This record gives sequence, C-alpha cells and structure tokens, in this order.
Amino acid sequence: MNGWTLFYNPITLDFYRLLWLLLPLCAFVAITYKTIRVENLRRLPLEILLLCVYLVLGLSGLGVGLYIVQRLWM
Repeated sequence: MNGWTLFYNPITLDFYRLLWLLLPLCAFVAITYKTIRVENLRRLPLEILLLCVYLVLGLSGLGVGLYIVQRLWM
C-alpha cells in the first residue's frame, strides 16, 4: 500500500474511538518533553506521569469549556 492512498481513502473513526488517541499523544509529548527537561533522572517517571495527567485534564477541561461555549452561543 502506498502512502498516498490514505489521502484518497481515509480511515474513518467514530468520535469516541478518536478520543482514545488523546492518551498516547499526551504520553508521547510528556515523555519527549520531560526527557529533555528533567534535572534528576530518579524523578523522571513521576514527572512524566504528572505531566501526562496534567495534559489530559487540561485538554478535557478545554473541551468541556468549548462545548459549553458552543451550546450557549447557539
């Protein structure tokens, strides 16, 4: 399968399956960021976990807030 065929026949995902892709995205961002920025390697797993939770909660809160604004706007 060529790489360009996904642009002609994209994979369709429903909304709830798409939301589960948020967790690996936040995990990879947290791992990459904290691996570069950490000063003490003993605290690396804890800091990765805390940043991942912070990202998921922040994006969830932002989504809920935007949903409320969208409902009140219309």
